[in-house]
Amino acid sequence: MGVPSHLRAFGLARVMEYLERDPDANLPRIIDWVDKYAGERLSPPYQQLLHQVVTDPENNWHQLIKSLYTDIDSRVLKKLFENFIIYGDLLDWPRRNREKPFGQDGAPWSVIIDPSFPCTMDCAGCGASIFGVRPTMEFDSLDEEIDSRKARGCRLFIFSGGNPLAREEESIALCNKHTDCIFAAFTPPAAITDTLCADLLRVRNLFPAIQLDVDPQDAGRAGAMLRQAKLPFGVACRCTADNWQLVATEEYYDRVIAAGAKFCWFFTCPAYGGSSAPSGPQLLSIHRRILAFRKTKPLLTLDFWDGPSLSAAAPQGGDV
Repeated sequence: MGVPSHLRAFGLARVMEYLERDPDANLPRIIDWVDKYAGERLSPPYQQLLHQVVTDPENNWHQLIKSLYTDIDSRVLKKLFENFIIYGDLLDWPRRNREKPFGQDGAPWSVIIDPSFPCTMDCAGCGASIFGVRPTMEFDSLDEEIDSRKARGCRLFIFSGGNPLAREEESIALCNKHTDCIFAAFTPPAAITDTLCADLLRVRNLFPAIQLDVDPQDAGRAGAMLRQAKLPFGVACRCTADNWQLVATEEYYDRVIAAGAKFCWFFTCPAYGGSSAPSGPQLLSIHRRILAFRKTKPLLTLDFWDGPSLSAAAPQGGDV
């Protein structure tokens, strides 16, 4: 890192120390740090949103941030912030996207790696078809793909497929080598073991997203194990024509949050939806519910919309 990055890292370390001592009293120090190091590069809407998140205890994102300090091992949390904010330069993404859009030597903030090839990666609008990576399963091939994308500024790598942690040793080895990156893996509940939890606490940069539809009962056991280990985790929810009225509801959100999950991926594209993929109106209903609950629930949610995002197509990015 150069001198400016060292200074930013030092400032972030001080902020993290303050937050660990007393999150309620010291959350405003985040604003001071951001204004000092990134204020000029953030547009007014981003600045206003950040101030609201940090200063309003009723804000759902404020509540999510506070839950990180009570639920997650402090060493893991520090690594998460360090990799996203320092190495990933997250606060500079709004400016970078304005100055160098994708297709002009720009790079996405994340890519999907599918080492087991369960899909054709050709669904319109799906992240795998746009920025997905299809290497062979060997360590050297995965390592090469990660290196090439790190050089373009990507720091978040998402492992998809039936069971991307089936070759756990190689996954952990990648995390050990690329300590400045964040990895997430869509994981069947059975893959969550005591051994994996110990490895996750050691590397601190690999986070599972439990596949709820694989085995709902075992998903509860897996989530409880991760929560006991104070590890951040999320869930992956397959949306189908059969369950579209049950997913992304308030009851669903409350149940996932109570289980300790910090993020949820809603899969709505045919690549994950199978033969019973939701219809267009059903997808729209799911998408609108997700947009609404993003404003009220302390859970980070993302959905794979089969086609351009409706919210992005609306004027000024508004809801539809």
